[in-house]
Amino acid sequence: MSTCSASEIAEKKRIALSKLQAKKSQLQASGNGGRPAPTIPTGAAQQQVHSGSHGNPNQPQAKSPLNFYRSPPAAGQWKVSRPGPTTSDNKSSSFLNALKAIKQTSARELSRSAAHPYQRPNGGDKEVRGRPTLSLDPEKDKQRPVAPVFRNSITCNLYMISANRFAAHTSGYHEQLIAVFKNMPTKSYEPSSRLWTFDLKDYQALQLHAADLKPGVHVNGVPKKVLDLCQQPAVVSERSVLASIEPKLADKLMPFQQDGVCFAIGQKGRIMICDEMGLGKTYQALAVADYFKDDWPLLVCTTASTRDSWAKHIVELLPKVPVHYIQVLNNNQQYVGEAQVLITSYNMMERNRYKLLQRKYGFIIFDESHTLKNSKAKCTEVAKKLTDQAKRVVLLSGTPALSRPLELFTQLQLVDGKFMNFLEFTTRYCDGKQSTFGWDASGQSNLEELKVMLTLKYMLRRTKTEVLPQLADKNRETVVLDPALVWTNEETKDSLDAFSNELKTSKGRATEEILLRFYARTAEVKTRAVCAYVKTLLKEDKKFIIFAHHRVMMDAISDCLSQLKVHYIRIDGQTRSDLRADFVDTFQKKKTCKVALLSLKACNSGITLTAAEIIVFAELDWNPSTLAQAESRAHRIGQTKEVICRYLMASNTADDTIWNMLKNKQEVLSKVGIFAENLQKATHTAAPTTSHKIEEYFSPAKASAAQQDKGSIRQFLLPAPSETNNKLEEKPQESLTKSDMAAFFEDDEDEALLDLDI
Repeated sequence: MSTCSASEIAEKKRIALSKLQAKKSQLQASGNGGRPAPTIPTGAAQQQVHSGSHGNPNQPQAKSPLNFYRSPPAAGQWKVSRPGPTTSDNKSSSFLNALKAIKQTSARELSRSAAHPYQRPNGGDKEVRGRPTLSLDPEKDKQRPVAPVFRNSITCNLYMISANRFAAHTSGYHEQLIAVFKNMPTKSYEPSSRLWTFDLKDYQALQLHAADLKPGVHVNGVPKKVLDLCQQPAVVSERSVLASIEPKLADKLMPFQQDGVCFAIGQKGRIMICDEMGLGKTYQALAVADYFKDDWPLLVCTTASTRDSWAKHIVELLPKVPVHYIQVLNNNQQYVGEAQVLITSYNMMERNRYKLLQRKYGFIIFDESHTLKNSKAKCTEVAKKLTDQAKRVVLLSGTPALSRPLELFTQLQLVDGKFMNFLEFTTRYCDGKQSTFGWDASGQSNLEELKVMLTLKYMLRRTKTEVLPQLADKNRETVVLDPALVWTNEETKDSLDAFSNELKTSKGRATEEILLRFYARTAEVKTRAVCAYVKTLLKEDKKFIIFAHHRVMMDAISDCLSQLKVHYIRIDGQTRSDLRADFVDTFQKKKTCKVALLSLKACNSGITLTAAEIIVFAELDWNPSTLAQAESRAHRIGQTKEVICRYLMASNTADDTIWNMLKNKQEVLSKVGIFAENLQKATHTAAPTTSHKIEEYFSPAKASAAQQDKGSIRQFLLPAPSETNNKLEEKPQESLTKSDMAAFFEDDEDEALLDLDI
């Protein structure tokens, strides 16, 4: 159903009222004995209106527009004496009076239409093209401008892509804006991405010309703080500062580590050192701390499992610091008033916050700083208060953000609390917006600009391929486990299918809860297949690491290794911190120790296991950074052999969902420049079938006797198998299956295992 514009409605109303007035005039003329009702000229009516009550009372009074069409003139008004009218004269007089009324009404309607506050332009957007429209003044309608609310407005987003250039991304096409782009002297257009880029010196001119296009163009400019940062002169790193560092430590620094130390000193000791795992961030942090030794006491906050390792490195690399001035905070009653170097875990830092705040540490090192990604955590609040007192702050992390840019905000606040507040940062780089449940900052936006900002001042990030081309190669493989060992019964298949169907239909937090239960159930299902793969892996005379997450998986692998009498170490969340270093030395130095069974959460950082050549992931993790950290336990400085990382996955399980999540997260982190790995770039293989008996049972059924005899005469002589015979044959097969699996795991006479030096 089409709608009429305001001009059409006014025209139709005018015609209807004119017809009504003509009919009333005709009726009045017939009621007066054939004498027509006289009309007053328009000019006389206006004069009467202006004269008001001071005019001649004998003259007829003008009616209001509302009553003009409702009632005929009063008796005695506008009496005109005409001699003997005929019937034809009455008709002609009525017609002339009607025309005069129409003309007078048109003048009033035109004035009303011009003053209408919601007048639509002639030819609305819902009118059929080519259809004639009614208009009182078509020329005036053509000249009337369109209201801004009905115009198509586009957004132009400006963001930095390097320290000297910025880009403009538009939400649509605007001819005048494109003309402004073309007039910029340093313009550059990329047809593939349809992106315009300009030199920073054209920023003000572009802003000025784009502002003239309002309201058709809305420009989102670069924050002033980011512009100021890009326009600052670059800090020149001088190698002469290395002469002030402890010679024993300076001699061990590699060239790229020396560059990192100089850059951190140039930033006045407030920096995030986020080199890829295994590139010696500890050495660089201690070198910077030694340069600013006048600002001590030094506080080192790290994970509980690496406190002793930090103490060992400080004693070794900084021999001028007395040993009794180096303390590790182990309990709440410990006195730390005289310690020049205090090493504490994040948990102990939170418990002893008042004691640490009273000490007022001038130099603070936060190892694995991504632990402080939650701004609402008490540990993060204590760290913020400590950094407000400190003059130098160094953050160390190979994975500063595990999944989204929001995790960088609290770490940047520790380095420079005056750069951006939460609302500014999340709106600019996290696509922050108000939702039903509050402020949503879980997204990502302007990541290229965020990378530029971090690189210029706040973060130092190098990858192994950039600084260590001579480092041994690392290859990835995805191994699909033997389905015969994963799908052992119908109950398993039904439970996993139920989880998969629930996951597809769920939303919000329900999805997370279902995925967690799906993840745990997948671990239970994969244990048998993983143990079978470990047995085949032992045939290779190489040391390897196995990472797992759930206890049921780690216990199953431990039992398998124990039954096979293989020398191995196990480190999980329950392993005492003072025993971890001994276990690591055992794996690194003893040739008889073949396997290191590690928890994916407790051992993805702070451990060096370069003796391993193969890294096996029995389970996946939610975050790609966690997996990359785990890979770096073996692929790091000191590794001379090729490292192979194998991910064991089962089809139609939670592994499928988690693998896709990892792909999406690594793409976001790569845009920020804090993730250099590509987990999807891997060789896809299938696990070997480990038992001939099991393979025969779970592989497609062999042809029956009837099928083997098909095509011969025996096909017609053999009796058809009955249902009772089939049921009787199922029970021996089930018992055979259980005996085959038991024999597989109890088989200790494998020729390949006899060669192991145990």
